[in-house]
Amino acid sequence: MEPILPQGIAPKVPQEEMTLEQRIAAAKLLMVELEGALTDGVSYLAPDGGESISLYRADVLGLEAWLKAGRMLVIVARPGLAVAEELASRLGATLRTSGGDKDILFKQITWENQVKSMEAVYLGRDFDDLPALGLAGLAACPPEAPLWVRGMCHMVTEAPAGRGAVREVVDRLLADYVPQEV
Repeated sequence: MEPILPQGIAPKVPQEEMTLEQRIAAAKLLMVELEGALTDGVSYLAPDGGESISLYRADVLGLEAWLKAGRMLVIVARPGLAVAEELASRLGATLRTSGGDKDILFKQITWENQVKSMEAVYLGRDFDDLPALGLAGLAACPPEAPLWVRGMCHMVTEAPAGRGAVREVVDRLLADYVPQEV
């Protein structure tokens, strides 16, 4: 027998039962794992110890569009990756470093930005991203992510990491966005 609720009160829909469209519509904050989602995971080590990575221009343009739409962007990278600091600075994004415990990092980022977890999108691709993917309102990964990561995600991109996965997610998130006239 169904419980009788006072008029105007309806039970809340659990997060698991939200449609992909509802998850997309709720998105306010995008967290992107730098190595493995924004890049293909390859880094180049110079003789002087410096590191460099390769970025796909379409992915960067997608992140710029996300920010231009007034949304929040956090790049997640391992500590000490100088190129991550430069990228975040150029984009005007927030950089957060993590050597582990991405569930705690996810909670800190959502709290600091005053968004609910269901308003956050997390794009990652490996075992260490699972805790954050499990908390995100919309969990996304590229197709080369391991099966157990793809199984946890609401969205698996067609484009690979470092070659359009970020742009694909952003394009989907902003598909219904209409810029306000200035």
